[in-house]
Order: sequence, then C-alpha cells, then structure tokens
Amino acid sequence: MNKLKYFFRSMNLSVRMKSVPSRIAAVLGFPAAFLPMLISLKLAAFTDTARQLFGNPSLLNAAFTAFAWVVLLYLAQMVFQLVQEYYAKEDAARIKRYVKEETLKLLCEIPYMYIENYDGFYERLNFIKTYGGDKAAGSISLILGWLAKTISFVSVAAILFTVNPWLVAALVGTSVPAAVLSLLQKDETYRRRTKWMKEGTLTIHYSDLCRMDAPMKEIRFFGLYPYIKERWQELADGYIDKRKRVISKHVWYNSIADVFRNGVYFVVIWVTVWEVFHDPAKGLGTFMLVLSSAEQLQSVTTALLVDAVSIFADMKYVEDFFRLLEMERESGEGAEERQDREGKEMTGRQDRAGESIEGDTAEAVYRKADIAFENVTFSYPDNVNRALDHVTVQIRQGEKIAIVGANGSGKSTFVSLLCGFYQPEEGCIRINGEAIGSNLKKLRRSVSAIFQRFCQYQDTLRNNITISAPGRSMEDDGILRLAGSTGADEAINGQDNALDEMVGIFSDTGNNLSGGQWQKIAITRALYRDNACIYILDEPTAALDPVGEANIYRNFRQLTGDKTTILISHRLGVASVVDRILVFDKGRIVEDGSHEELMARNGLYAEMYRAQARWYAQTPDKNVFASY
Repeated sequence: MNKLKYFFRSMNLSVRMKSVPSRIAAVLGFPAAFLPMLISLKLAAFTDTARQLFGNPSLLNAAFTAFAWVVLLYLAQMVFQLVQEYYAKEDAARIKRYVKEETLKLLCEIPYMYIENYDGFYERLNFIKTYGGDKAAGSISLILGWLAKTISFVSVAAILFTVNPWLVAALVGTSVPAAVLSLLQKDETYRRRTKWMKEGTLTIHYSDLCRMDAPMKEIRFFGLYPYIKERWQELADGYIDKRKRVISKHVWYNSIADVFRNGVYFVVIWVTVWEVFHDPAKGLGTFMLVLSSAEQLQSVTTALLVDAVSIFADMKYVEDFFRLLEMERESGEGAEERQDREGKEMTGRQDRAGESIEGDTAEAVYRKADIAFENVTFSYPDNVNRALDHVTVQIRQGEKIAIVGANGSGKSTFVSLLCGFYQPEEGCIRINGEAIGSNLKKLRRSVSAIFQRFCQYQDTLRNNITISAPGRSMEDDGILRLAGSTGADEAINGQDNALDEMVGIFSDTGNNLSGGQWQKIAITRALYRDNACIYILDEPTAALDPVGEANIYRNFRQLTGDKTTILISHRLGVASVVDRILVFDKGRIVEDGSHEELMARNGLYAEMYRAQARWYAQTPDKNVFASY
C-alpha cells in the first residue's frame, strides 16, 4: 500500500516539476514513437524503388521521393530527440532545485537532535540528495517514455512479425538477459549505496575541511595536509575498491549479455535470407526492412525492459525520499497534518490578499517572561549520561541571570532546552505557566539569542543586523544608535557604503570583518529583535578585546532593559552586572544566589572566582587551574 502511495506521489511531483513546453514534448513523444516504424517502411520502399531503377528509369522521381521521406523522417527523429534531451536537462535542473529547497526546509524544521546526526540523519540526507530526489521527481518522464517505447515496440514488432514471427521471438528473447542483469545490478547498487552511506559522508567531510576558512587555518599552521590526505585517501580508496569490484562483476555479466544480443543478428540474417530465397518477390527491400527494424526492435525492447526494471527498482529510492520528507517537524506535526496546515495557510493568504500577515504573528509572543524549570532531566540521544539532572529553578520577569560552571556542566544544554531545541525526558519547562513545547513558534518569537557559534551572513551589514526581525522597520539613524551601544558602529562607519556595504569572504572586495567585529554585529542583531522579552547571551564577548567587553558589560543594563536575560560566561567578572548566579556542576544547579551570597558560602563559585581573580592578578602560582 505504501509503495502505491509513494508511486502516485512521485507521479504528481514529477508532473509539477515539468514546464508547459516539457509536458507538450512529453505528449508529442507518443506520435513520435511511430517514427522508427515509418523509417523502416520508407527505407524498404526506397530500396525496392532504387533496385527497380536499373530496369525502369521512369521510377527516378519515385526513388527521390522515397529517399526524401527517409531523410525527413530521420531528421524529424533527430530533432525530436534533441528537444527531448533539452527538456530532460531543464527538468533535471528544476528537480535539483526542488530537492535542494526541500532538504533546506527539512533541515530548518526537524527536531534539533537530527542536526547533530542522530540516527545517521546526515548519511541519509546525503544519500537522498545524491540519488533519491531526482528519481522521485523524474518518474513521470520515465513512465511516459516507457509508454512511448511500448508504441514503438508494438509497431516495429508488427512489421517483423509479417516477415517471420521467429524474428520477433529471437530479438525479444535475447534482450531479456540484459533486463534481468539490470534488475539485479540496480538492487545491488541500492544495497551498496545504503551500506556505504557513512563512508561516503566521511569522505566528503574530509574533502570539505580544505574548503572551510576556520579549519584551513589549523590545517596550514600544523601542516595537517598529509593527515587530511591520508584519512581522505583511506576512505576514498576503500570506497573505490569496493565499487571497482562490483563494477568489474557487472561489466563481465553485461559482456555475456551483449554476446547474446549481438549474436542474434546471425540468426536474423539467416532467417531473412531464407525468407527471400523462398519468396524472391520480397527482394532487397525486405532485407533492408528486417535489418533496420531488427536493430530498432532490439534497442527498444532492451530499453523497454530496463525502464520497467528502473521503475520498479527506483521505488526504493522514492520511498526513502518521501519518508525523509515525512519526518516529524519541530512543531510535532506529521506529514499529513503539515500538508493540511500549509494548504490552509495558502488559502488564508489568498483570501486575505493585500493584508499584513506580520500583524497576526506579532501578537503571538510572550509579553513578559516568568521562566520555570520543573524537575527537568535530559540526556542527549545515544548518551546514557545525564546532561541535566532534575533541575528545578525559577527566573522572574526582568531578572538578569548569569550561568557559570566548568565545561560539560550543563550550561549550554540548559539554554538549548529553553530555546526548544530539545525536549526534556522528565519534567517541564514553562513560561508564564505555559509549557514551551506546546507552541515553539511563540517561544522563538519571544526570545532573542546570540550563540557561541553565531552566523556570519555573506550580505550587507544592514541585513546582518535586521535579519533577526524582518518585519521591523527602522531608519538608518536608529540602527546606527543601536550599533553604537554595542560598539558595532566602528565597523559600520569604517565602510565606504556604511550599512549597505557587502561583507564576508565572498564580497567582491574580500571585505571580511574580524572575529570581534562579527561578534558585535551578532550582539546588535540579537538586540534588534524588539518583540523579544527574553535575551539569551551565550559567551557574547568571547571574541571581543578587553575594552570592547568592558563596554558591553558597562552598558549591560541599558542594552537589556526590562528583558529577562540569561548570560552564559566563563568570565566571572559578569557577576557585577547580574541579579543572580546559577552555578552548574555535573548537570545540576549546585548554587544559586548573588555574587555576595555565593562568596559568603565559600563553595564552588567562590573557588572558581578566586582562581580566576588570582590569574588576572598575575599570580606566580602556575598550578592555579590544575583542578579545572
């Protein structure tokens, strides 16, 4: 039942992927399927007429007419083939774009655990991008082509059948081994590709390392090319060796099939000579008719059988493709619910043409944020260790909270759960009493964040800032004032085109920013989102120089205003700008209080603070961080 469902989905998709001219060309393929038969008949007529010219010169005009028909039909067949090839390439480009769009959409909507390659997601994604999508979207072309080939097969077979039925049987019979081998090889190829998905993805990974800016610095500095080459070559050689063994086997089997296919022509010639010998009236024209028709019948029979095999075999790829697209999305919707919702949303947009959609969504935000973690426990997929272990804490509206702790203590996990990237295994996270998992869109509209690994968009400085709130409009002076509060105005004012300057490694002038400048732009981008009532700042000053960092913290209260703010930092100097400090250790909150309160407790926070203070005081004690 599922196979049938996916078959009709692929048919519907492939029809939508075709342009109108491509559909017309596909329909014209049916009358064009008679061209091989017509060519054979006209070639036979021309041969007979040309033979009779020796005894009857008056047939010269008839011979030229027959020859003209042969040429015209050949030209028509050639032109149609060129048209089909053109639209096949056009369809392939449209299909490639569709697959790219759908996979990008999938990446932006699936639960975040898959982004970290849970359940071998990236191997499956690369497999589908490489093989599955084009087969799903190209199924209608394959089926229409198969139907057109069926017409050609029937028409050419009918011609040969009138000469001798054994000709048809011999030509069709010797085409069967190629089709059987094609089925076996396609099945083996599918199993090989799915089995070696991980090796293929790892090979691409090591190759891509040499195309990325950040890894290339380390690769060059440490002279890692030999290591990268060795790892890539080890994976690539293993993959190529396995593939070579399979290809060698396929070539050997296909050679045997070709012997049968080519050897049948001895039978065809013998049968044809026998027919002409017993009925001389059939003459040379029949001989030419059989030879041209035999080649066409064998070619179309092989293509017909192989295409039938492809339609059957490609369903595995089609199923994989649609199952990937049917993956659960962050909203919790399944495929059918999502399609129904998208259809209703499209209808709604059409019914309300000219009205602002932004006004509707802007209301779906939290106006204040009282955050509560209620006995929250969480472990990452395929990891038995608890990243958060029964965490319970309340953060009141407008509070400024710092989260500190050693690496791996649960700080970033805490933030990831608050952002809705993961769902707790136990417990619940609420904002104003509402479970955040019930409406992730509302949560995301209410939060603005800067993460440790923030984006550097290859675009104008204006778009790098305003992309966080595309529905918001602000004059240049307002953007520059906001940038001034974070120190990003220096990077903007230093550009020839100010906010409209293209930046990044792909800009025409190679005008890339420094790490600190990019981070100031990222902070400005987070603050630009005016609907947010929660700010999450994960190591927001890691790339800043001491002066830039000091300016951010000096203006911290002004920048965050009345927003509930959560700040993660390893630099404990932030204690002076926050109301409370949450100290994480092994997935638990072990201390909670103000800087003064925690110092008085003389616990983990006090130990970390004094260790860091001694470091900044340039203590000669070189073992000060030995325990960290």
